Amino acid sequence: MTPATVRDFVYLGVIVMTIGVSWGMFSSRLDAVETKADKIAQIQSDIAVIKEKISSMEKLLQER
Repeated sequence: MTPATVRDFVYLGVIVMTIGVSWGMFSSRLDAVETKADKIAQIQSDIAVIKEKISSMEKLLQER
């Protein structure tokens, strides 16, 4: 087995840095997906409230 050279450490450093950058990009994309999912859940909740209000308005109009 040959001793490690500076060149080997440079290669190792590049590999570690690449893994770190990839992990960071993955993490930020995952955060973006979670944010969008939260927004979609809020929109669904808003739609349910709007449907309920429209339904009650229609009932009021039919009673008159």
